[in-house]
Amino acid sequence: MDIYYNGKIYKNDGSPLADTALAVLDGRIAAVGTDDEILALDCGHGERVDLDGKLVMPGFVDSHMHLLEYAFEKSFIDLSGARSLEEMLSMLKASLAGASSSRGFLLGTGFNQNYWKDPVMPSRTDLDSVSQDVPVAAHRTCHHVTVCNTPALRFCGLEESHPDGILREDDQYILEASLPPLTSREVKDLIAGALPCALSKGITEIHTDDLTLIQSELYGETIINAYTELDREGRLPVRIYEQCNLPSAERLKAFLGAGFMTGMSTGNFTIGPLKLLGDGALGAGTAALTEPYAGDPGNRGILNFSDEELSELVSLANRAGMQIAIHGIGDRCIDQILDAYEKALREFPRNEHRHGIVHCQITRPEQLERMKALGVMAYIQPVFLKADRHIAEARVGKELASTSYDWQKMLDMGIRLSGGSDCPVEPFDVMPNMYYAIKRKAPGEADGWFPEKGLSFDEAVRLFTSDGAYASFSGNRRGRLLPGFDADFCVIDRDITSLPPEALNEAKVLMTAVGGSVVYTG
Repeated sequence: MDIYYNGKIYKNDGSPLADTALAVLDGRIAAVGTDDEILALDCGHGERVDLDGKLVMPGFVDSHMHLLEYAFEKSFIDLSGARSLEEMLSMLKASLAGASSSRGFLLGTGFNQNYWKDPVMPSRTDLDSVSQDVPVAAHRTCHHVTVCNTPALRFCGLEESHPDGILREDDQYILEASLPPLTSREVKDLIAGALPCALSKGITEIHTDDLTLIQSELYGETIINAYTELDREGRLPVRIYEQCNLPSAERLKAFLGAGFMTGMSTGNFTIGPLKLLGDGALGAGTAALTEPYAGDPGNRGILNFSDEELSELVSLANRAGMQIAIHGIGDRCIDQILDAYEKALREFPRNEHRHGIVHCQITRPEQLERMKALGVMAYIQPVFLKADRHIAEARVGKELASTSYDWQKMLDMGIRLSGGSDCPVEPFDVMPNMYYAIKRKAPGEADGWFPEKGLSFDEAVRLFTSDGAYASFSGNRRGRLLPGFDADFCVIDRDITSLPPEALNEAKVLMTAVGGSVVYTG
């Protein structure tokens, strides 16, 4: 039995911060109490760890991100700091001169033209100024738009169909499919290299959408096998819940036919929901809206599926017993998702299906009522407010913007939420993400965006602990520091429960444990 004492134990059960110690046995929490109570249980055969007064919290859960894409893009040129088109192009040119390329391409990621004084979308012509010989491609921060130069378009066979060089939504898959596929060894190395970064942020469970990174495969066989092998080799120290992106009936049927199903697990690797990408992103102008974008009357965004296509996939997965999570940002897409869920659940009713909408940003009040009635949860990313609060009203109008991102109303209505980062769109640093949930503004900004819609500290913590565990059907054993629960926890360098929310942006993780094993110390 291992003993952790002289700390502050945040049990996440609504009780006061009174306990100072916990005991761990066989990967689970055996007891929580005062130092005297827990030290009395010490049988002398385990570790005794002095917490030095530090705060212990349940391990964090990121309920939507792209772990493998994050790992893969670490070799890309980071364009997130560019504050003009010229600066972005200079970054790419500098990297080209240094021969920094990936699989024959010069690849950049993270630009956001909405941060520029002149917020113009880069084009083929702009990237041709970087090189007319080397293929160059740059992902927008949302990953719903990729800009290519002429050699990149020519390589992918898109030169005539995309004269502006801008690939939106599914067209990006053509670029990805043109690149040499990752090998199993490369996938395993990428995953293993990224996990220490997550553990350093106190993350013990990740819900990740990975399978489409290898476009040449039917259902992501190499990626599933890589996770499974890492787990069996004892090299998967984070719990992984795979959001299985299978965007066609052919792929989904092949996946199900191979015997995969939500909840199937090798230990730390578990098959999660069917994941579908319903529309685009607000900043890219591809989120599907009921009304045209303000100032762009011909644009209502992009639906990636017809009503019939989405309904077929949802009904097939629901009938098979799979959980489903669908990316939906615009209200037109959310209508489509709810229609598909309603039809599938009418045809084949299920209790505790835990279907959800990922992002769930631009919503009308009646849509929240439908979500509640259908038992549909929302996977939210509070950190998105950093950029979206400055563009939402200009994109969708004041009235619709005022009803959106209303997480407090969702909670009040009884809609289940879970928190994520959508990394690499945003960093998977959980505590700053909680800050946005509470304050609804960036550090240093004077006023929050509809601050009355902000969450309490305890509500924000639950987004990234017990509510994330609920989304993976593990809320009865993870997300709280209670006897019988898995010993997944992290130690924070300050008592963020008693400090202003701004302290969340400065706090550091000192230790992370998964299943009672300490897997990170910093």
